[in-house]
Amino acid sequence: MSRSPSLPERPRLDLDPEMTPEERLGALRDHFEEIVRVNEQLTEQLDSTQSRQADLSEDVDQLERENETLKTSSLYIATAEELTDDGVVVKQHGNNQEVLTEVSPSIRETLEAGDRVAINDSFSVKQILEAETDSRAQAMQVERSPDVAYDDIGGLEEQMIEVREAVEEPLVNAQQFRDVGIEPPSGVLLHGPPGTGKTMLAKAVANETDATFIKMAGSELVHKFIGEGAKL
Repeated sequence: MSRSPSLPERPRLDLDPEMTPEERLGALRDHFEEIVRVNEQLTEQLDSTQSRQADLSEDVDQLERENETLKTSSLYIATAEELTDDGVVVKQHGNNQEVLTEVSPSIRETLEAGDRVAINDSFSVKQILEAETDSRAQAMQVERSPDVAYDDIGGLEEQMIEVREAVEEPLVNAQQFRDVGIEPPSGVLLHGPPGTGKTMLAKAVANETDATFIKMAGSELVHKFIGEGAKL
């Protein structure tokens, strides 16, 4: 924390009674110049202090806003199930509790059944939220046509043959399997340390069969809420 600047010493004027008029005038002139200098210093300090005060006022306002935010109760996510003459029926996410609550006219004008809303502890609708993004869309990265070919992969000749037989053939010639009474395999599980070519093999199959490649991390299959992982 910066320390306040010290005030300049107040000018003093001591006139000797034995001074001549010229000496007295010179002393008064020097005293006046000293007063002007001190006044300039005080003006600079005042400007600096006022600027510092403005900065501190902004900091205080910011802290007060943050304090109010911390004291504000959190809002809960719910869905507007039905709009009635008496209010709106909302279902809170997590416990599926349905409540009939009132809603302000300004929100009621744009509120529709199925909208995601934020409610407080009293179940009053505080605001309308944007539509929820499907977690499947957030977790997956789609590549329509990967540009990886089998020739781009080295050292996995045996694995490429197995993958082509187990994945590519059922996709391209599924009827041949059915003709001999075999259900075409639906896929295979590639496993191994990172960087061993699993993703490149999958992209090569998608490129060769003109299929869509969907990239997804396994951790995205683990979700906190029941049913979300199964949905993916």
